[in-house]
Amino acid sequence: MNPDKLFEKFPDLLFSGFRQQMLLGKVPADVVQQILEPLLSNFQEIMFQLPSDLQADLENVLRIYPDVAERFGVWIKPPVAWSLRGFARRRQETYQDLDMAAEPQQGFQVTKKSFASSFPEEGQGFFTTDRGNPVYIEFSSSEEGDFACFEYKPPRFAIEIRICGRCAATLTPDSPRQQIPADRLSQILTDCTGEIEIRIIELT
Repeated sequence: MNPDKLFEKFPDLLFSGFRQQMLLGKVPADVVQQILEPLLSNFQEIMFQLPSDLQADLENVLRIYPDVAERFGVWIKPPVAWSLRGFARRRQETYQDLDMAAEPQQGFQVTKKSFASSFPEEGQGFFTTDRGNPVYIEFSSSEEGDFACFEYKPPRFAIEIRICGRCAATLTPDSPRQQIPADRLSQILTDCTGEIEIRIIELT
C-alpha cells in the first residue's frame, strides 16, 4: 500500500473497532503489527501527514506495543509534557535532599540520593505550530542533571518552544539541538500552574 492510499485509509483503520481495543492493549501484537506495518515502514513521513489527534492515538498505541514498534526501528518515548513533569519533580526532590543534608543531624545520618539515579528524562512528541505545520520534538536531560536538551527533527524552519508562555528554546535548521541549564528550565516549570502547556511558534 503506497503512502497516499495508507493516509486515506488509516483513519478508518484506527477509528474502527480496533482503535479502542488497541489503546486498551486487548489486540494481539501480531494483529497490531499487520494493521500498522505499512505505516511503521514509513513512520516519520506518514506521521507528519496525520492530524494531531491521530498522531497522539498512534503514539499511545505504540507505547502499549513497544515490541511492534521496535521491529521497525521505531522507539516511542514518553510524551514531552510527561517527561517535563518528571524532570521538575526530580529536580525538586534533589533540592529537598540537599536541604536535609545541610540541616544539623540528631543521632542519625541522612544518605543522599545519587543525582545520576534521578536522571535522565526523555520524551518526544509531534506538535502543530501556530501556523498549522506539524513538527517533531525530542526532550532529554543529562545524567548529572545539570542541563536539559530540546531537539527538532527534521528541522525545516526556525521555531521557538514555549512552555507555559515562556521561551524555553529556539531551534533552527542550522541549530536543531539546544542545551539549556537545568536551573533555567526548572524555573520555567515552577512558574507553570496546572497543566504544562507547550506551544511551538514558527519564526520568520
